Amino acid sequence: MGERSGGARRRRMALVFGVACLAATAAHAAILNRILATVDGKPLTLYELKVFAADNIQARQLGSKDPSALLELLITTHLIDLEIQAKGISISDTDVDRYIEQVRQQNQLSQGQLEEALRQQGLDAKTYRAQIRDEMQRAQLINREIRGKVNVTPEEVERYYEAHLSEYAKDPEVTVSHIMLRLAANAPADEVERVEARAAEIHARLDKGESFEDAARQYSEDPAAESGGKLGTFKEGSMLDALDKATRDLKVGEYSEPVRSEVGVHIVRLDERSTATHQPLAGLADDIKERLYNQALEERYKRWLTDDLRQRHHVEILE
Repeated sequence: MGERSGGARRRRMALVFGVACLAATAAHAAILNRILATVDGKPLTLYELKVFAADNIQARQLGSKDPSALLELLITTHLIDLEIQAKGISISDTDVDRYIEQVRQQNQLSQGQLEEALRQQGLDAKTYRAQIRDEMQRAQLINREIRGKVNVTPEEVERYYEAHLSEYAKDPEVTVSHIMLRLAANAPADEVERVEARAAEIHARLDKGESFEDAARQYSEDPAAESGGKLGTFKEGSMLDALDKATRDLKVGEYSEPVRSEVGVHIVRLDERSTATHQPLAGLADDIKERLYNQALEERYKRWLTDDLRQRHHVEILE
């Protein structure tokens, strides 16, 4: 009798436990099926949001820190998908293959390395291809809807240039040549005397009319000797201190007295001096136009997402 009553109790407990499990499962399902929003009457559930958060790259970046932003991203994705369907945009398998091959080659990956990189991101080949197809379809949609409506005029480029003139300032520059005799900073006094006397002799030859270029080729101990002593063009203040000081008061075509630096003794000639100015617009126009175009494209895209796209569809957020 006791065994029969004990078995009955166990059956009743099992039944109660089973009912409780079913109730918990049903409650969990109800939570996951909770409708968060509707797009054109189609419900978006918490379950869809969780799947989206796990699979979508942008959603992964958002994580769970901002649930409202995650829901907005899911809604926007649905709206874009609806537009893609409405406009009949489709990407062929061949186009997807070509895109993936370009990605592989640009990153210098073998097929095995690409597959391993996908595994590390929690993606398989099928999911990756689906994401690539989605990206390509959206890019085509954006090209149709936005790019053709964005234009940058020459007047806009010029206005930007004038408004940002300080960004294109050019420092004063000097173009110089020199004749250099090597002399170490710690050279003994007799060597210093000998080198300085040699420099004074060369300077005297220049004063008597000898060509600076010829003197540089013949006497200079610097690699620039082969080009007649031409050092190049420098921003004022960027050369050796001795050379900067030597050219400061020279007029174009004049050469300095012999001056000593840490590497030798120099006779410096000022070939050209430019005052502070700005880079000309002609050489900057293409870069400015591209910058303005990208800014306008981004602004137009944001308006398309927040205004145009929402006006074409009925979106209701329920939480």
